[in-house]
Amino acid sequence: MTKDKNIERDRAELGALLQKALMLELSTIPPYATACYSIKEQGQYDRSSPEIVNAEPIEVIRQVMVEEMLHMVLVANLMNAIGCRPVVNDPKQLPSYPMPILDGKGPVLHLRRFTPDQIKCFREVERAPKDPASDAHADYETIGGFYLYVLGKLEKACADHEEQKIFVGDAARQIDPGDYYGAGGDVIAVHNLATARTAIKEIMDEGEGAALGQRACDNDLIPAPEGEDRWDIAHFFKFDEILHSRYYLPTDRLGEPPSGGDLVVDWTAVWPMKDDPNAADYTGLPEVQELSDRFNRSYSELLDGLNATFNGDKPALARVVPVMFSLKDQAQHLMRVPLTGKGRGTTAGPLWRYVPTTKS
Repeated sequence: MTKDKNIERDRAELGALLQKALMLELSTIPPYATACYSIKEQGQYDRSSPEIVNAEPIEVIRQVMVEEMLHMVLVANLMNAIGCRPVVNDPKQLPSYPMPILDGKGPVLHLRRFTPDQIKCFREVERAPKDPASDAHADYETIGGFYLYVLGKLEKACADHEEQKIFVGDAARQIDPGDYYGAGGDVIAVHNLATARTAIKEIMDEGEGAALGQRACDNDLIPAPEGEDRWDIAHFFKFDEILHSRYYLPTDRLGEPPSGGDLVVDWTAVWPMKDDPNAADYTGLPEVQELSDRFNRSYSELLDGLNATFNGDKPALARVVPVMFSLKDQAQHLMRVPLTGKGRGTTAGPLWRYVPTTKS
């Protein structure tokens, strides 16, 4: 009886850690998306022919956002594999901004426009642990270190109990490549410790880089001409290459400058969105309030759809894809509306607030 209770205790502890991971992955998406959507696309530079300047940083950040969504899918698969329920739409758990991550040991996430300081913050979010052995314990200070800690807890639970008694989840809830409508990285169905290790490694490689941040490559192949292998770049290096205005090659290493081609950035072609906007900023501005409320309803629809997807209604994922695209349009609409009063000189921006659905 005591041993069975210990299994339930260990599984519950793992579930709580993975729920924390789910919220951690979600918390990065609104700041990344806000910075991305604030970039104007009409700035141009003149080389051999005119080109759209900010198409490149927009695409780099977009790639990171897509992979953060993949990380949420992988964490949900890990939770379902051990019989724990992923929750994406609980207002008490959802991020609000400004938000310190990793219990205050990591950087503070803000909702801010595209600036060098904001990209430096994003790069810090994706930084690899300096001492993986130390970060694998409870004193982790990075997301990669947190996942090393989670993996250590999972391996210990499997060592203390029979592995099949830890992985007791319903296999039908696993999201596999045929269910996922994203790009970048691999969707991994989790059924045992081996596949759990693979899923966690996928998350860490995409964030910090191969060999836990020592190399720009993230071990993911991307589309390329037949017979040619092209490798993707990890998130830390993607943000760093924006700051350097130059692409990394997969073989570039930590501490070395990027050695690829130019990545053209126009830091001035950005909507002047107010830092960390809140509902009080829109008091007395009914047009802005309506746009903000509409955005929040769409964001809530997205979270409700993801929650349904992660809890067995896999077709719900297809239904929220159009919502993801509409969020960009709605956010950019907000960012074009000037504020008055204390916000004069800035524009509105999305709040990323969840509004629970009311059912009669």
